[in-house]
Amino acid sequence: MTERCLIDTNLLVYAFDESDAKHAAAETLLKDLVNSGRGVVSVQNLAEFSRVMTEKIPSRLSGSQARSLVLRLSDNLVVVEYDARTVADALAMHERYGVHFFDALLVATMEQHGVTKIVTENAGDFKGIEWLEAKNPFE
Repeated sequence: MTERCLIDTNLLVYAFDESDAKHAAAETLLKDLVNSGRGVVSVQNLAEFSRVMTEKIPSRLSGSQARSLVLRLSDNLVVVEYDARTVADALAMHERYGVHFFDALLVATMEQHGVTKIVTENAGDFKGIEWLEAKNPFE
C-alpha cells in the first residue's frame, strides 16, 4: 500500500482559491492525492480551512459554501481526529522541537494515526522532526 500523506491547510486553500497563483498546482496535487487514496486531512485542517475561506481570502465564501467544501473534502479524504492525549503529546512536541503549538498538534495527530508525510508550503516549520517527511510542492 502507498503511504498516506497529510495535506496542510495552505494547500487546501490554494486548491480552492482560484484567484491565487498557486491554485492550479495545488488543485492538481489535491486531485492526485484523492485519486490515489493517499490523501489525509486533520479535523484541525478542516477548521483552519473553513476560517480562511470565510474570513481571510479576497473572494470569501459564505458559510454554506465552505460547509459544502468541507463535506466534499471529508467524503474524499481520510479525516484524522485528535483527542486530549494528542493535545498532551503536542505540548511535549512543542517543547522538544520548538515548533508552534498548532504545528505540534498537527504532528501529534499525524503520529497518532501513522501518517509520516505532509505536503505544505511551510515545510521548514517541521524541520528537526526526524520521522516526518515534509515537502513543499511549489519548490
